[in-house]
Amino acid sequence: MNKLDYSISLREKGFTSNEIKKKMKEKGFEESEIQYYFEKSDEIFLNKLIQNNRTSKPKGKLSKGIKMILLTLSLTLLISAFLGYARIGLIGIFIIWSLVGLSSYR
Repeated sequence: MNKLDYSISLREKGFTSNEIKKKMKEKGFEESEIQYYFEKSDEIFLNKLIQNNRTSKPKGKLSKGIKMILLTLSLTLLISAFLGYARIGLIGIFIIWSLVGLSSYR
């Protein structure tokens, strides 16, 4: 394993900056090498995290079309609640808004 891979693996394991520098000193890195590989490993590790966040699809998100259908249905139920079908309308609104709310926070 080369020095850059070693410093990246330490970063991926979740060590703090001080722990990484300490482990690199134990491994025999010089002070100038520690600073260089520390900065390079930060850059590469952050680029990997950003790339993984962009490529991974967020879980639990509803598409805009489904959300619009649910909101339209809830508006219809709200109107029916005002027209006298209070029980059906309020229960339906509660169920639909629960679905929309849960999908928004995941």
